[in-house]
Amino acid sequence: MVVTASAQGRADVVARRPRHIAELHGLRGLALSLVVVFHLFGDGRVSGGVDVFLMVSGFLVTVALLRRADEGRLSLAERYGSFAIRLVPPALVVLAFVAVAAHTVLPPQQALQTGREIVASALYLENWELISSQLTYDAAGPQTSPVQHFWSLAVQGQFFLLWPIVVLVLAAVARRRALRLDRLVLASAGVATGVSFLWAVRLVDVDQQVAYFHSGARFWELGAGALLAVLLPSLALPGRVRDVLAWSGLGLVVASGLVVDGATHYPGPWALVPVGGAILVIVGSGSTTRSGPRLLLETAPLRFVARISYSLYLWHWPLLITYLAVREREAVGWRGAAVILGVSVLLAWATHALVEQRGRALLVRRGTGRGGAAALAATAAFCLVVGGVVVAEGVQERGDLSRLARPSADHPGAAVLGDGYAGPRTWTAAPRPEPALASKDAAPSNLDGCAVDSGPGHAEVRVCTVHEPAVPAEATATVVLLGASHVVQYEPAFAALGAVHDWEVLTVSKSGCHFMDTDESTEASCRDWNQGARERVAALDPDLVVVLGAVSRRDGPDRVIPSHVAGWRDLDAAGLRVLTVRDNPRFERSPTVCLREDGIDAPCGKSRREALAPRDPAEHAPDVPGSVAHVDLTRWICDGDACPAVVGNVLVYRDEGHLSATYVRSLAPLLDERLRAETSWLYADDAQAAAP
Repeated sequence: MVVTASAQGRADVVARRPRHIAELHGLRGLALSLVVVFHLFGDGRVSGGVDVFLMVSGFLVTVALLRRADEGRLSLAERYGSFAIRLVPPALVVLAFVAVAAHTVLPPQQALQTGREIVASALYLENWELISSQLTYDAAGPQTSPVQHFWSLAVQGQFFLLWPIVVLVLAAVARRRALRLDRLVLASAGVATGVSFLWAVRLVDVDQQVAYFHSGARFWELGAGALLAVLLPSLALPGRVRDVLAWSGLGLVVASGLVVDGATHYPGPWALVPVGGAILVIVGSGSTTRSGPRLLLETAPLRFVARISYSLYLWHWPLLITYLAVREREAVGWRGAAVILGVSVLLAWATHALVEQRGRALLVRRGTGRGGAAALAATAAFCLVVGGVVVAEGVQERGDLSRLARPSADHPGAAVLGDGYAGPRTWTAAPRPEPALASKDAAPSNLDGCAVDSGPGHAEVRVCTVHEPAVPAEATATVVLLGASHVVQYEPAFAALGAVHDWEVLTVSKSGCHFMDTDESTEASCRDWNQGARERVAALDPDLVVVLGAVSRRDGPDRVIPSHVAGWRDLDAAGLRVLTVRDNPRFERSPTVCLREDGIDAPCGKSRREALAPRDPAEHAPDVPGSVAHVDLTRWICDGDACPAVVGNVLVYRDEGHLSATYVRSLAPLLDERLRAETSWLYADDAQAAAP
């Protein structure tokens, strides 16, 4: 579809052209360079360069769309083809590299998620994948997504897809109603930008981690560029004023990453610092004096960086994550960062020369429409191949996880530490779960979305059924697991006991939020969730509420938190019976990572004395109600003086601090034994014991 020129004539065509396109490309190159430098040398800080990149993209695209509309040659096929030819080939090259790295050098437990993200990145949906997978914007580390940076390209790509349609429709309306297109675009972009900014302000306050990736919360940055594209031709400022504005804006752009913690404040009002700086640079562009930043932005080094900036942005992050994985480091030093920067520049230059330029020339010779179609066909083929691998790996993983729930004589787990164990202590079968699979071997509530997400904006109270008797009305007791993941991790054991004793087993959980008596220092969503959870559990009137007792630490023995004790008192005052479960040891380095990297026989455990107090601190903590019962399962997690990584041919842990679901299932008979001693009322009508 093509829209012919509007009645306002072609006089505006010249005005649509940016005063100094080289300055704008220099600004965009500077913005993406800041992103790369901060990623490599900034210790996790966000530069504000992406915000500038989005604003400049919105500006340049809108300028091009309005110019083509003024000239009467605005075509969706041409626009989409141009975008595809320019953006797709380099992205596919880098994504192919990541796909290979994910199956060779990156942590194997990340392969499935990385595969999903590769497909999402190729389809310009990575920001939504990160949101749906509950991933946050993280500083570089060996466990960080190697395609995390594609989120901004996804936001840009979605804008490139929708905005030409909007301008095309407005151009048709302007032609039929004899209206001015620029005024329609100004009004539409103004409303959308204002709504997006208000949404960003609200979402940052409610859930900044989601807001960071959210297209709706990011549109205002692109929309600001669109507004500027319409308004700039009418701005006539003296050269000296332009120089002051341009230098001021450049200072804001460069300094934004130093004065604002963008990882926790963007895209809210603080993002006005880099976006406003970029606006000032563009408004100040075109000065004919020699005192502005034009000469700086048009220097040969910056022009070179601007030319390769897209490929440089694509390459630097996967290379950084791959480097950390290969070198087995948690952070990159300045020497490593310098090496990665050098390699990134070389690969970016090669990609620009061999893929961007030659590929674009080849595709353009076939026509923009056909060239774009070829780029899209390559994307479809790539996604089919990678997506097929992802599906196959997903099926395999689900099968492996389901097999872990089946009893195995070669994997007795905690039973070997129980009194009277007479079975074998050596086995021919490999330990399970495999270290690469251990991170997924978690309680169902931690995998199926039942547990409320951590962080701001998530205060909903969910009651989830872990086990329900065949006839719910005939349940002999109701047990509620209440709190964060270190309580919910015992779900498989309680589910097994529920099946034996006809208990109804429920979870009420929020990740990262212990059940406790909160105050103003508690994070708002955790405070709200605690209040709602306390009321909801009281309404359920369960026979037993299971909470976390003494809390373990990575750097010392476990201890009881006074605010937790106050929470137990609240439950006791409501007439509810409470059971505390002592926390398991936590580690600086995940035992599963240790086993995977150092070998299954490596000493990846921890000293019991280092991890745990001599006695369960909950049993003698002050102000604990006398009715509260306590269960200490660490005697079947730690063997004598050691807390090993493998017990009974089963991996005890799935990460730095959580037990594997397989090991928890092996604890069920031992938990049954302790519950009979501490909470005998649960067994009033049942003498059956759980089978080992």
